[in-house]
Order: sequence, then C-alpha cells, then structure tokens
Amino acid sequence: MILFHRSASIVFFMIFLLSIIMTNGQDASNRVLFLGNSVFYSRGGLCPTFEGFCRQAGLDYQAVSQWKKPSSPHGIEFLDHGRIPLNLPEVAADRSIHDLIRLGNFDFVILEARRVGYLLPAHVDLPESRGKHIPYRQNFEALSSLHRTIVNSGGQMVLYMHPGAHNALDIKHPVAQVYQRLHIDLEKKEIDGKEHEVILVPAMLLWLDALHQYGEDGWYADLNHGNALARYASACMLFTYITGVDPRKNDFNKLTELTPAWHGIPGMSNLVAKDDDANWIKDQVWLYYLTRPR
Repeated sequence: MILFHRSASIVFFMIFLLSIIMTNGQDASNRVLFLGNSVFYSRGGLCPTFEGFCRQAGLDYQAVSQWKKPSSPHGIEFLDHGRIPLNLPEVAADRSIHDLIRLGNFDFVILEARRVGYLLPAHVDLPESRGKHIPYRQNFEALSSLHRTIVNSGGQMVLYMHPGAHNALDIKHPVAQVYQRLHIDLEKKEIDGKEHEVILVPAMLLWLDALHQYGEDGWYADLNHGNALARYASACMLFTYITGVDPRKNDFNKLTELTPAWHGIPGMSNLVAKDDDANWIKDQVWLYYLTRPR
C-alpha cells in the first residue's frame, strides 16, 4: 500500500511538473533575431514596429537586433569586429555570427542579401558600386551554412528580400528571382535527413508597388533608406509572414521617425499612419501572403 501511494505521488508530481513546463513554453516569448541592415535598428527601425503589431494582436514576440549592451549607434554593430559583412559568404564565414545564433535561443532569424551586386551576373551595370559579382553557388552555400545553424539551434530562417535603392528599378525583378531561387533551393536542402521550411518575405516587391502609389518622395527618406511609412510596411510584412495573422484586423498604426543618424526625433514620438495609408499597406501585404508560393 505504501509503495502504491509512493508510485501515485510520483505520477501526480510528474504530471504537475509537465503541466508547468508546457505552460511556461506557451507563455515564453518568441525571440526574433533581426540580423542585417541598419533599418533593423532597435530604437527606430523595424524592431519596435514589428513588436507593436505583435502586441496589438495579443502575441508575445521579442525582436532582437543587438547582442552587446549597451546598444551601439547602429543595430548592426553588435559583434566584436563591428559591422556585419555586406555579402553572404563573409557572413557565413564569421563564427561569431553562428555563435550568436546558437546561444540566443531564437525562434526566427531574419537574414538578407544586403548588396544586389553580390547576387547579379557580373555584366550588370549598376548605377553605383553595390558589390561585385559572387557566383550563385557560393551565395547558396553560405545561406545553407547559416540555415543549418539556425535549424540545429531550434529556429527557422526568414529570408528578407531587401528593398534596396530606388535608382535601379530595372534590376528589381531579376534580384527578386534570385531570392526566389535561393528560397526554393534552401527548402530542398536536407538537414539531418529532413527538409525545413524557409519564410521568404518579398519586401522588395511591396516597395515597388508603393513607389507607384506614393512616388520616391513619399516612400524614401534618401536614395537607400525608406521613410517611416516604408519601415512600417516592412514591419507589417514581417509580422504577417512570421505569425500568419491577418494584418487587416490589426489597428496598430504608430510610426517611428528618425534622424539620418538613426536617432529618434524629439516631438515626433506620436506619429501615426493615416488610415488610408495603413489600410493600403495591410491590404497589399495580405494579398502577397495569400498568393505566396507554397
């Protein structure tokens, strides 16, 4: 009888412990590493807007763009060596980036190809120096290496199609095709005998639509960087593709305006997107999400 009571107590304790673990797992934040361009800057880029969409939807997602404390002037300068490399092979060759992914307990890791010149054929004449040609196979193997590290760390890769500058519109769709090819090939790549889903976020195509809607002055802050509304749109797209939640049901509309040095502007902390603008962005993002390749 005593043995029975002891066994029963152990069983009940194990059930209780398991319920605590499961509850904690449900309550824990989903950690998202923004690994890349300065538009991911934590005090004014996509991170706070992404988190704002998540909070408004009742979801607990933590956006991370910095590893060192205190934060540096730019979110991309948090590793010991400084800025994250501009091309994918150099990113993949940096062991500190792999260590960052392994140690960070991230559910999602957002990666991008920051300079289009590294993706396109060598003969393409770019309007300014945007990187030298790197063969597709090298870019793919670099992403594959990062993909393996992310998967083995329990996370999922998010491939962000970087919008780029507005003075080379004729190369946007070819660059998008390279991203799409990388996406397809990455999902076919087996890691420990299994294929793994990669999320492709076509922000470049959304920004092309926005240029028709708003023009350069209404969407870009300078040649290479979007304004507050553009950053809002990218954050909305990341929110939608990562969570799968319809953004049209989300009324988050806060904008974050910045100085050219990526600092917040006093007196502009209460900016919000106009209803027509927010609705256009959410409708367009949802249309892309519903028609994405599966």
